[in-house]
Amino acid sequence: MIIVKGGVATAKGFLANGLAAGIKKSGRPDLVLLYSEGPCAAAAAFTTNSFQASPVKISRAHMANATHRAIIANSGNANCANGKSGDRDAAIVVERLAAALGVGKRTVLTASTGIIGHDLPVKKIEKKIPELVLGLAADGGTRFAKAILTTDTVKKEMAVKVRLGKTVVTIGGACKGVGMIHPEMTVSKHATHLSFITTDAAISKKMLEAALQEAIEDSFNMISVDGDMSTNDTCFVLANGYAGNGKIASKNKDYRLFTDALKFLAKEMARMLARDGEGATKLVEIEVAGAKNKADAVKVARKVSTSNLLKCCIYGEDPNWGRVVASCGASGVAFDSGKVDVYFGDKKAVSNGGRIGSYDKEEVRKLFKKDEIRIKIDLKSGKHKATAWTCDFSEKYVKINAEYST
Repeated sequence: MIIVKGGVATAKGFLANGLAAGIKKSGRPDLVLLYSEGPCAAAAAFTTNSFQASPVKISRAHMANATHRAIIANSGNANCANGKSGDRDAAIVVERLAAALGVGKRTVLTASTGIIGHDLPVKKIEKKIPELVLGLAADGGTRFAKAILTTDTVKKEMAVKVRLGKTVVTIGGACKGVGMIHPEMTVSKHATHLSFITTDAAISKKMLEAALQEAIEDSFNMISVDGDMSTNDTCFVLANGYAGNGKIASKNKDYRLFTDALKFLAKEMARMLARDGEGATKLVEIEVAGAKNKADAVKVARKVSTSNLLKCCIYGEDPNWGRVVASCGASGVAFDSGKVDVYFGDKKAVSNGGRIGSYDKEEVRKLFKKDEIRIKIDLKSGKHKATAWTCDFSEKYVKINAEYST
């Protein structure tokens, strides 16, 4: 597997576009389209938040279709908490796009991100659909990646190539989301995190769903910026088979190679999201090892990653290991606190549940001045591990979210 330059339109047969439709007050790009020249197998993962946005409802329903062709998405408006009118607006956008592309409406998926409780400006979107379609291009991936942003400061896109037998397939993606980030998504078999992934691999819908579930468990579902779950979290994967590989229809060697590449891309994209967290100055990686089972490792890592006290310590460059062990204990996971070790980078801060005599806080503080910090927790209770990613809290985060709806 190799990393290549590109994003959602790098795989064969995919076209993309992004433009300004006037949804955002700033006038920045806010409407995107992703299109496959041929039918796709599709998989999707959606938020488990019970207060779901209208585009999530529409896309969930459309995932029951056998194949898909396009995804239309907007930024600047979440189209959430708008009742039946919001559902109708999302459906209208999908129908208008389907007509413009000449495809069935149930082959079109949709997503939205932005402020909750504002009516979706359907007329503005409808007006721009012809231009959106006309501007579809194989080099439109970057326009797409820029137009899905809300409070993000940088675009996030990536592509990889992997060899399956004698065939090289491509997987590309783009994502956004730096606030209201604490995804807990599940795959649907029928400032929000949105991710869009495309591949020219030939793979069945069932195997694509399985691969996506594996990928999100150790990537998007392991990031947290602020501990708040969005109403709009969505991850789409489209596979059109244009690479010409033998179709993956079982969990064979090609499935494993494809899934490993998908997991790599998803993990790197997840790190991009955490690194660009609202107001963030540091990316924080939290590894939990020595857990009795994977679920325990995930639970501890997720709990530590959502500690506001720890995130403030990291911003203040204060290596307070007490915040780490307190979060471990509050996770609800059973372990022997008298065995736990904690490391900041390569510096051991806690040994067998207590501070070690050689711990030099001022020396460790130097590690906290870096823009990437690694924390390792060894529970010494088993052989399982998990890794989570988060960022620090700064005054800028408070300012961004204190003014978000104004």
